[in-house]
Amino acid sequence: MSWLEALLLGILQGLTEFLPVSSSGHLVLVENFLLRNNPPGITFEIALHIGTLFAVFCIFREDIKKILISFIHLFKTGKHKKREDPYLRLLGLLLLGTIPISLIGGLFRGVIERLFEYPRMVSLMLIITGIILWATKRPKVERRKLNRLNIRDALGIGLAQVIGLIPGISRSGVTISCGLFRGLSRDSAYRFSFLLAIPAIIGAAGLEFRNLSTIPKENIYPLIIGTIAAFLSGLLALKALLSIIKKGRFSFFAYYLWVIGLLSLGVSYIG
Repeated sequence: MSWLEALLLGILQGLTEFLPVSSSGHLVLVENFLLRNNPPGITFEIALHIGTLFAVFCIFREDIKKILISFIHLFKTGKHKKREDPYLRLLGLLLLGTIPISLIGGLFRGVIERLFEYPRMVSLMLIITGIILWATKRPKVERRKLNRLNIRDALGIGLAQVIGLIPGISRSGVTISCGLFRGLSRDSAYRFSFLLAIPAIIGAAGLEFRNLSTIPKENIYPLIIGTIAAFLSGLLALKALLSIIKKGRFSFFAYYLWVIGLLSLGVSYIG
């Protein structure tokens, strides 16, 4: 793989991992239509995930810091700092929301991996993701803050994250949409979605570590370039998405998904 291909794939991963357009769907289409004879491989894909993971750490460092402080205090003292510690409660809801993807992702991993072999299905899933995003134009109007998140919210968003395992279905798209449908504020749906992504990204990368092979010397520089590109483009995507969500324009991504989905379907049939 050339450094230019690594750079482009890193940028693609960083942008599509966080924007509600499905990183897995885009990578499937790119690999099938553009990199058919030179796929990036497991090692490169893990490196890209690590790059995007650090982007999440940077953007949500304050939330992560407060969650860790609350957990360490509980571990040391065996009691809450306050009668109701909001960050300890948030940690519990994040763990609860991670259960569905841990169970279903582990049990059906082989089935999910085989779905990556069907680019036409991926194209259809992109169109379906667009429909889900379009539906957020009319969400509930409760607009609850993150401290009012409940068990049903956490489980619902956690189940939506499972649907995001299907290539072409955007993880961030369906989890944020689910939060909006549940009546969360735009900022709260955004924050919970990406905090919930942390264990999911770590788990996905961890599952592939056993498949790592020795990296040839000529591939080290493209690997580094791709990782840095994924990190920087991920930062940009996260900041841009928050601004878009706050302005109520989250559903606008539906147009892009419909165009890409229909175009890739057309190309697959013509090709």
